[in-house]
Amino acid sequence: MSRQYFGTDGIRDVAGQGLLSPDLVTSYGRAIGAWLSEQKSGARVLVGRDTRASGPALIEQFGAGVLAAGHHLVDGGVLSTPAVQTLCREEKFDLAIVISASHNPAADNGLKFFGADGRKLADASEEAIEHGIAQAVEGTLPVPGIPSGVLSSDLDAGARYLEFIDRCFPELSLDGVTLVVDCAHGAGSALAPAALTRLGATLHVRGNTPDGLNINDGAGVFYVAELGALVKEHGASLGMALDGDADRVLLVDETGDVRDGDHMLGVLATDLKERGALPGDRLVTTVMANLGLKVHLANHGIACEMVPVGDRYVASGMADCGATLGGEQSGHVIFQDGPRWFGDGLYTALRILEVMQRTRRPLSELVFGIEKFPQLLVNVPVRTRTPVDEVPALVAARQVAEADLGDEGRVVLRYSGTEPLLRVMVEGRDLDRVRGHVDAMVEVAKRELG
Repeated sequence: MSRQYFGTDGIRDVAGQGLLSPDLVTSYGRAIGAWLSEQKSGARVLVGRDTRASGPALIEQFGAGVLAAGHHLVDGGVLSTPAVQTLCREEKFDLAIVISASHNPAADNGLKFFGADGRKLADASEEAIEHGIAQAVEGTLPVPGIPSGVLSSDLDAGARYLEFIDRCFPELSLDGVTLVVDCAHGAGSALAPAALTRLGATLHVRGNTPDGLNINDGAGVFYVAELGALVKEHGASLGMALDGDADRVLLVDETGDVRDGDHMLGVLATDLKERGALPGDRLVTTVMANLGLKVHLANHGIACEMVPVGDRYVASGMADCGATLGGEQSGHVIFQDGPRWFGDGLYTALRILEVMQRTRRPLSELVFGIEKFPQLLVNVPVRTRTPVDEVPALVAARQVAEADLGDEGRVVLRYSGTEPLLRVMVEGRDLDRVRGHVDAMVEVAKRELG
């Protein structure tokens, strides 16, 4: 079925408007409540939020629908998305909701939904909830009697997540290690510095004074390059920048160079293979991954499975092929360890630090050999998401680029799953040719779709 509410990463809009108008958010809660009631009565639901000022109101609006269906809603307060996923899985909740718009500006917000295993809901579940939302909006969803649910607060949720992280790295000591950390004024502002300090690191922290309006404002993954000067100034071993809900991380090595998800996947995959811990000698990444990563992995006998953009597709691809490592260039890296799935910026950074400590090599050496091909990405605002293959002029421009680049380049045209944008990406060995093809396709996209 076509989707009216869910995008690729939950439901997202400007807080209080459009898809996040108060009445609609309450309808989401009612639909979720009814969907849960079909499976069990009195379900336990965990909700956490990032630092946006609009978060508490959205919890109140959404929670009203869940409580009306007789379920138990536990408010964990400000928590990173990975913390909510972890607690949902480890503490046997039936469902978890994160109120966040990730890397978007403070005016935006959203709702992400996770099942009892801590993973995003399957397509079939989201489609069933979509149907319930439509019924709630139309007034045909049965209305429960007197609300019988329970709302409670959990002030210790963050502390229990930190204890879990401690258990994941029992042998990692960061004594004598200096780190620069950017928390994006987001959900990781308290958790990330606390976790790293517990492991013994010396920290220089920025972006950790959220005021409800400054999330992602001049801080976080989009400003990771600014950490380079701080890393060199403090003689740090590593810089790390989180996004607003802390499920992504980008790194800066000791020389001040930015290292993205492709670099991290290359380091982690080769380390795991050397230790015989990479099942099938394969990983999963998206069509946006740099060709240089694929070449590097092939040189080490590691297969690279490609899937559409989005961490849900990465996780699904991993499950399909039995891979235990996957991720995106954007810094969202996913690990699977038995029934546990991790898509956690802090956890990812600690895994990289673990490799650095075990090999006694700085990150700049660990990434040696991962030659990144020139890659340009331009976002074109669009008025409509007409399928690319139905825009003849754009198809023709793409074919010209692909014929010119041959086997040493590629073109990706895709719509954003959360914003009205067409992403035009071209990659190849020659930057001037790459730029020329990007410019040509951007002009066509503006004319035909903008």
